[in-house]
Amino acid sequence: MIIYNPLAPKKSKGRVCDELVQTIDIAPTMLAYAGIKIPAAMQGKDLSGIVNGTKANVRDYLYTENLWSTHFGNPRCEAVQNKEWKYIRYYKNNNVSANNEVAVAKMMGIPVGSMLYSVHDPDIAVYRSYIEDPIKGEKPVYEELYHLTTDPAELHNLIADTKYADQLNDLKAQWAVLIKEARGTENPKVMRYTADYMMEKYGIVKNE
Repeated sequence: MIIYNPLAPKKSKGRVCDELVQTIDIAPTMLAYAGIKIPAAMQGKDLSGIVNGTKANVRDYLYTENLWSTHFGNPRCEAVQNKEWKYIRYYKNNNVSANNEVAVAKMMGIPVGSMLYSVHDPDIAVYRSYIEDPIKGEKPVYEELYHLTTDPAELHNLIADTKYADQLNDLKAQWAVLIKEARGTENPKVMRYTADYMMEKYGIVKNE
């Protein structure tokens, strides 16, 4: 992440650090610089202290996930990491592939955009299960553990190596906490978007 603050003192410019930051930190950071109170609902962190050199870090563990566009081949997964270790969980994906959806849409004369980008009523149940099921005990179908210090390219999966059981158990414990912080414990709010809305949002031209 690159942050440029033209008002920052010279000594704070050009700094490079290896803190654990995310894109969700951008909005709280901008609000902090503007002197606006950061809403409690925002999950990101204010990075202004890191930028100014007055704060060491904002988090010890980083949680990331993907729940969307799984029919395009993106895996449904979650990951937790610190500066040294990274743990990843992959879940079973039963979605029909985008290629199949396109083929069916063309065969039946359905707009391709409607097939690919609309959230239909049954999809609401699917995505709710994606959000809720891991918290309720859904098991991953594949797991990975990487020692980022010696393997930054994540080439050597150590998940089966019992020598690193302590590191793995620590990350699993953090996962159990952070997934609830990220997703909450209330009923998930899955939006039902129309094809026209999604095509307008992403600049997709209707050309069936």
